[in-house]
Amino acid sequence: MDIFDALAGHDLRSLDPSGGVLVITTYWRPRSGDPNPEQPGEKHSILSYLPTDADELCPCGSGNSFGACCQPLPYWRPICPNPDIQGYSLMHPQSARFTTIPANVVYAFLQDDERLYCVEDTSQRAFWTYWGDPAFDTPPYGTLCFGDLELQEDNTLFVSGLSDARMEVLLDLLSPLKLGTPKIQRDAFPRLEKPGRKRPKGNRRRTR
Repeated sequence: MDIFDALAGHDLRSLDPSGGVLVITTYWRPRSGDPNPEQPGEKHSILSYLPTDADELCPCGSGNSFGACCQPLPYWRPICPNPDIQGYSLMHPQSARFTTIPANVVYAFLQDDERLYCVEDTSQRAFWTYWGDPAFDTPPYGTLCFGDLELQEDNTLFVSGLSDARMEVLLDLLSPLKLGTPKIQRDAFPRLEKPGRKRPKGNRRRTR
């Protein structure tokens, strides 16, 4: 299940739009019935609700209070956990593409990094998900994921993350390789309108 499936499968009308924020957390877990309990597995996303008071710091990471940041907005601004569980950041899906890279060197480097878990290794591609060190296992959901790296057969490395903070960590991980400047693409996130607030009965305008 991807992040859009997680949103589509939730009735946001049941949530208090002024009492908290939406959190999307991505996990890696073994597929039920697989002979190998670790590979290939599957990624799935879960939507949760983080209650927040107006005078608390907004979980989005702006540094402002919730009441002066995300609370009064007419739409939701989903957040996701930062790597190493250091707070949250606004959802901002993005990718970085490195081309004409030394594939064998990059492959060996990524395989040796304990923060990464290789979930696919074929002649067409190798795929790692970033778990961090230590990894955060949260039964029964799985292991928290914070980004992906895909080494493609055309000597291209494709990196993806759901927030600015996650992409910063992934690019910092790759910095010793000196791969040059990647092509960055930032994807639009669907606007999620909050349900309309009901007026108190005493304030309703009468029509004649």
